Amino acid sequence: MKQISNKINFILKFIIALFGVGLFIAHIIDPVAWPKTWSYIATIFLPFIPEIFKFFGLNMTVRLQIAYSLFLGISMIAGIDFDLYKVWYIFGNPCFDKIVHCISGIMAAFVAKEILDRNYEGTDVKVSGGKARVKHYDTRFTWLFIVSFVAFTAAAWECFEFLYDQTTGGSMQQLITPGVEDTMWDIVGALAAGIIFAFPLSKK
Repeated sequence: MKQISNKINFILKFIIALFGVGLFIAHIIDPVAWPKTWSYIATIFLPFIPEIFKFFGLNMTVRLQIAYSLFLGISMIAGIDFDLYKVWYIFGNPCFDKIVHCISGIMAAFVAKEILDRNYEGTDVKVSGGKARVKHYDTRFTWLFIVSFVAFTAAAWECFEFLYDQTTGGSMQQLITPGVEDTMWDIVGALAAGIIFAFPLSKK
């Protein structure tokens, strides 16, 4: 099972990077039809962020890496590279962006739980024959940690969107529309999804 997961993980990363290479070549051939140079370059390198984390001693489980790759496929390739953020409407309102932010909230909740699992050594409990170290979390603290991490991630992503728009001339934050409604709904969507998933995660 582990070997299959590793193969799936590698294949997904390879496919995403290949999309980035293909789109960058398309940009060279026809820069008017395919104008998002930096987005295509990012698509090539973003799948390998877990390897960069690993270099600094921050290992991600294969399952989480697969989830990250799937999220990249939805948010980066479909949303940014192929403009689904602009063209997918329901009842006259753009919805793809909100769906992606809800998914990001769920992903951030699982990442927070993994960080907690990896960095909390557990407590000693008495068992027959001595003591054993087990991981027993305070449910309220775990819930608060997960929700706080989701909120931080949502805010960090909005900062990325803002910087992306400023440096590439994109419209991830829909800055052509006055106000901060889009940004706030993005954060609310991610936070709502994170809060919901924080309840079962905090009890594990």
